[in-house]
Amino acid sequence: MDRPATLSASFVRTVKRPGRYGDGRGSRGLSLLVKPTTNGRFSKTWSQRLRINGHPVMIGLGAYPVVSLADAREEALENRRVLAQGKDPRRSRAIPTFEQAAEAVIALRADTWRDGGRTADIWRSSLERFVYPQIGAKRVNEVTSGDVMRVLLPIWNDMRATATKLKSRIGGVMKWAIAQGHRADNPAGDALAAALPRTGGEQTHHRALPHHQVGDALAAVRESDAWAATKLAFEHLVLTATRSGEVRGARWNKIDLESATWTVPERSPRHDTPT
Repeated sequence: MDRPATLSASFVRTVKRPGRYGDGRGSRGLSLLVKPTTNGRFSKTWSQRLRINGHPVMIGLGAYPVVSLADAREEALENRRVLAQGKDPRRSRAIPTFEQAAEAVIALRADTWRDGGRTADIWRSSLERFVYPQIGAKRVNEVTSGDVMRVLLPIWNDMRATATKLKSRIGGVMKWAIAQGHRADNPAGDALAAALPRTGGEQTHHRALPHHQVGDALAAVRESDAWAATKLAFEHLVLTATRSGEVRGARWNKIDLESATWTVPERSPRHDTPT
């Protein structure tokens, strides 16, 4: 695909070659950055190059398709107008709250989550329970590492897996804010990781279930509202007496339905980690 002199809506929609594509003459510094992602797709983000106080600056204008070509051009023009008035367009742009930014990130990633919206629901549910009450109303440029610490510390020892996922989700929202030009750092990044406790509280184990109660337990799981795959995986785990990581990693090519055998691959030297 040749580089167009001026971007078009069809080119933006179909381009799959990594690179930065300028919007041609009269673009007001607008360009589209196309980058491959880990899932084999492509991310497409808008940015505008301006000179503010004598220094070249790149301002993030959002990601496609949430921000269309027409939207990006309109915002680039508005930034030029603000700059012509002697003002800094970065300060004139509305800065979203953390909750607004998180919802934008969920919407942006929705097309990559192929599970009927379950991942989006999980993200939103965990943020509504633990994060929004603390920092949801704060502007993304005002959130500090201390704020994130106050969210995570109360659950860091007792709910380590949940806290770890929350830290990653908060970090994802902060990276979006950086790309949008709302802030320059990630308060949920490496500095926070170094500050959090490295070990949790005293480990406790669940009580073993007496053999004669296993049937009732499986029946209760079958009748629950859990995701169908979760219920089947749990029953598979009980019937085969294997580890949860082996069940989650099971592949059809390792299962012989005729002989009712399952060949479990040799375990990796790494320990199973919660998902």
